[in-house]
Amino acid sequence: MWRPFQGVTLIELILTIAIVGILASVSYPAMSHYVRESRRSEARSELSHIAGLQEQFFLQTQRYASLSDLGLSTAADNSYLTENGYYRITVAVSASAFLLTAMAAGSQSSDLDCLMFSLAQDGSRDSSSHDRCW
Repeated sequence: MWRPFQGVTLIELILTIAIVGILASVSYPAMSHYVRESRRSEARSELSHIAGLQEQFFLQTQRYASLSDLGLSTAADNSYLTENGYYRITVAVSASAFLLTAMAAGSQSSDLDCLMFSLAQDGSRDSSSHDRCW
């Protein structure tokens, strides 16, 4: 006598779990690499934004400013933490030049390829390890 399907066997369940586990173990490292890479855009955009603020300040006062003079909320070490907290930005200022530096912070510190970005008043860019960081 024929019986209708009544459920999933234990072997089918174990096989499904094994396949999902293999797929996850293969895709997770690649996904985390792309997440770290996408977070770099936060550093690049903040550096460009602050460089624009520096140029506006220079046009008005004929000098470059600290981050707090630009109206940014800074920590005790005069650094600015980006919106999502992935980078800490500092500035070195002289009478006619500035150098903005973004250091990886928090969970982004595991991005060993691109721990630091910098942007100068002349638009020159630098990174700690790779040109592809910019």
